[in-house]
Amino acid sequence: MKKCRYSVQGMTCAACVAHVERAAAKVVGEENRSVSLLTNSLTVTLSENADERKTFLELRSSLKAAGYDLVASDGNSAAQERDELRRSKIRLIASIVLSLVLMYVAMGGMIGLPTFAIFATDPIFFALVQLALTLPVVLLNIRFFRNGFSALVHRAPNMDSLIALGASASLLWGFVALGMMGVAVYTGDAETLHRYHHNLYFESAAMILTLVSLGKMLEHRAKSKAADAVSALAAMMPEVATAERDGVLLEVPLSEVVVGDVLVVREGETIPADGIVTDGAGAVDESALSGESIPVEKEIGSSVTGVCTLVSGRIKLRVTRVGEDSSLSRILGLIEDAAASKAPIARIADRVSAVFVPVVLGISLLTALLWLLLAHDVARAVECAIAVLVISCPCALGLATPTAITVGVSRGASLGILIRSAESLERLGSLDFLLTDKTGTLTEGRPVLTDALSEDLSEDELLALAAAAERASSHPLASAVVRAAEERGLMLAEPRGYESFGGKGICASVNGATVLIGTDVFLSERGIDLSARLAEALQLAHSQGKTAVCVAMDGRAVGVLAISDEPRSDSKEAIRLLKTMGITPVMLTGDHERAARRIADEVGIDEQEIYARLLPEEKEAIIRSYRARGVCAMVGDGINDAPALAAAEIGIAIGAGTEVAVDAADVVLTRSNLSDAVTAIALSRATMRTIKQNLFWALVYNAICIPLAAGALYPFFGIALTPMIGSAAMSLSSLFVVTNSLRLRRTHLKFYKNPSKKEKQAMFGKTKTVTFSVEGMMCGHCKAHIEKALVELRGVSSAEASLEEKNVTVVCKASLSEETLKDAVKAAGYTVG
Repeated sequence: MKKCRYSVQGMTCAACVAHVERAAAKVVGEENRSVSLLTNSLTVTLSENADERKTFLELRSSLKAAGYDLVASDGNSAAQERDELRRSKIRLIASIVLSLVLMYVAMGGMIGLPTFAIFATDPIFFALVQLALTLPVVLLNIRFFRNGFSALVHRAPNMDSLIALGASASLLWGFVALGMMGVAVYTGDAETLHRYHHNLYFESAAMILTLVSLGKMLEHRAKSKAADAVSALAAMMPEVATAERDGVLLEVPLSEVVVGDVLVVREGETIPADGIVTDGAGAVDESALSGESIPVEKEIGSSVTGVCTLVSGRIKLRVTRVGEDSSLSRILGLIEDAAASKAPIARIADRVSAVFVPVVLGISLLTALLWLLLAHDVARAVECAIAVLVISCPCALGLATPTAITVGVSRGASLGILIRSAESLERLGSLDFLLTDKTGTLTEGRPVLTDALSEDLSEDELLALAAAAERASSHPLASAVVRAAEERGLMLAEPRGYESFGGKGICASVNGATVLIGTDVFLSERGIDLSARLAEALQLAHSQGKTAVCVAMDGRAVGVLAISDEPRSDSKEAIRLLKTMGITPVMLTGDHERAARRIADEVGIDEQEIYARLLPEEKEAIIRSYRARGVCAMVGDGINDAPALAAAEIGIAIGAGTEVAVDAADVVLTRSNLSDAVTAIALSRATMRTIKQNLFWALVYNAICIPLAAGALYPFFGIALTPMIGSAAMSLSSLFVVTNSLRLRRTHLKFYKNPSKKEKQAMFGKTKTVTFSVEGMMCGHCKAHIEKALVELRGVSSAEASLEEKNVTVVCKASLSEETLKDAVKAAGYTVG
């Protein structure tokens, strides 16, 4: 299956989303389309052999029949959007100026402001001036009329239809009033002239359009902030890269970098592509992708990811992935897919939106008829009917879910939590069980030496002897022994005559001594028995769920080494928090039962929730049994976890795991910490809480405001909402929904907090001040050019060049070398002393 995303033109509210979904479903079916009001996009899922061009044309035809247009996304869409936004700002400013002047003319005299005397003595001139100020506002906002009436013609009324009808009714009433005033002047009917003198409603038509336009502009700005994480990630990529070709360093556009290229990355620069370090070393800030603030040390053979920053050192890397295959592109694709998808809770808004606008039109018409029949007040009937039209807000309903989903997914991405769909984000918060693999998820995923006991040798002597013999082995247990010896700084001899015995043990000569390492059975087969003390140590290690190996030298047992896979530092706290959140943690592992119970005891998993010695298909069967009891998620990292991840309602993959596991998952934790699963659940619950708040507000707002606008309280309390107040309230309703969603960017989540100033200094080091001379500075332009080149370096706080002293003073991180600063000035075209 493949996904295609298109831009939809003409969508303004939830009703539009419903109409576009129905039109798209006629071509690709109900399950294969998703419409986002936030991004004004349509995403369709097609089979691999589907004709994309033909499908696009059919979709476009279907949408045009519904009153909308479909545009294939291209590289110019962002530029076109910026141009349209600039024109919208100009139209809005002009509308505001004209409307303020119009309000002064219409209302100034009534509230005691100085106005022209002719406005009071010549009502016709007074009305014509208002009309002259109103018509330009109508023309500036003609799109509301064009889109609104087009939707009515296509029998798909939307928010623009309500605005267009409300503004048109006010304008038409103004023309009727102007006509009645003309007749009154002609017949000398002073009472009629006075009645219509201050009931023209021209100012209402203008203010409706202006306030809605202002609300749309504010809403657009807020919506743009909702996807900040996506745009910020994309903007961080450099436009050029430094490539080494034939021994020469060349600045090449990033678009020309291909797999196999060798790139040079200096301190403070952004890594331009995914690759493997081939030369050099340094610390990389991976917080843009993983959310981890502490830099990660990289050396030859380490993998690095594009968009991360080299905070210290200098490296060369061989490019392994570029373009759509890069990690950044895949992450951006996940975020966009999730933002464009629809959560099950959104069905509430969908059902309401499908009938909302027609119901509002009916209520507006009923309001006018009731006022005419019961009160015989034409002016009040028109005012209340218009107020009902403009105060109704299907836009808030349409934005309630997608804005919260987008902010939630973007927040997750900034913390290293990648969520594939809105449905996954919703279900994550309703978990009953979290099933997790042991190795690499609850534990570090690599064996470590925990105990060493010897009869005659010191602990270091025993470890040096065993590590020397094991140096030639690639077995994970051997690696644990060698690594422990290296961490202690022990000198290791070169083994000779190394021989392996089919998983039982090994034999090697170390400094002339014959060394055997393996199980007690392996030693017993060679006539070597353990002393009582060593046998007791072996039994203790086994009872603790550890793997124990015996060491013999020259035919005599000399020691026992205990090795195990230790829990991650955060696993115990993660399990505790899961329990406080009402989620039952369950361990599934292929390891033996003693090892499983030891880890479970240390991290706090209950005994009845431990399942050991499982095959992949057995894991899947257990997950299905838990699914029958509630909502469950599976956390894993290996190929053997892929079936279990797919079987669970939500699959959570450790990002450092295999590609198969990551591809089978609904959520990917890039930092490989179980604690991030807790953060993801907290994020889901916060997002769902925000969505419910948004939906509650959108529904209650309309339930309260529509009767008020219809004048339900006017006969009893004299309270009524004018069309101007209604249009302002409608705009504020949408703005409230979006800004409420934006609060998710600052919501406290489990395990995550922004580092303090002291913590940041500990991570990145203190600052220093560097001053060096610069030759070639001639003017203020040169000064600004040099300062700009330095400030753009990652880690530079400030730079100030002096024309008089011919030098520059830089405040930067202590880890940033002076040579890097000078290189930046040289690259700007100047000479340094």
